[in-house]
Amino acid sequence: MDSPYILEETDDFAVVFKPPKMHCAPSGTNSQKDGTLLEWYSTQSPCFDIMHRLDFETHGLVLFAKNKKSYDALKTLQDNGEFIKEYSAICTKTDVTFQLKGFPEYSINIPQPPFVIESFFRPYGPGRKLVRPVIEDGKKHKELAKDKDGFYKTEITSINGNVFTARIKRGFRHQIRCHLCWIGFPIQNDPLYSCVDGEGQIGNLALRAYSLVFNEPVSGKRCEYRIAAY
Repeated sequence: MDSPYILEETDDFAVVFKPPKMHCAPSGTNSQKDGTLLEWYSTQSPCFDIMHRLDFETHGLVLFAKNKKSYDALKTLQDNGEFIKEYSAICTKTDVTFQLKGFPEYSINIPQPPFVIESFFRPYGPGRKLVRPVIEDGKKHKELAKDKDGFYKTEITSINGNVFTARIKRGFRHQIRCHLCWIGFPIQNDPLYSCVDGEGQIGNLALRAYSLVFNEPVSGKRCEYRIAAY
């Protein structure tokens, strides 16, 4: 899983695998196009734009639109919550939420799945590299990020030992990583949300975007693309 590859490609879109430790596209902290997944795919096939992003450490499936018509159709699906992304994560039970500052108390016992973790988000820490969940819509946090319908929602669909399966429709930066840490199950090898007091990573972040479900831009047919989950 060290190199990107094209899982599926049509005249209108492409589903591409992003390896860990690769930027999806230029951003505020990474303004160079070279070395990104967008740059790699652009050398393989005509590309209009990337539809969503994965964190630098996360690996898995990313969707590209190949023309403006398909981009507009897929963007409408995203805005309406009809573009589903599923993730698989290897987690560790810990009291890390009490060691990392800035988390509100999560007092609800973890129920049997499916259940939903939900919050607003705010940037946190030096360089605003991290985020923290916020559960009150007050004026304390000036840069409060809200989803279209209020809270950002992470649905936990299954738990098998220490492997959590999560589903989101619209997401925010570090959403799944932060939400799982918040409830006491940070993802293994997470340099931001599970390594405490300077303890480093021993491997890649154990978070895989393994499934995309959406309607094809032209036919409207519901389609699903998957790689193996953990």
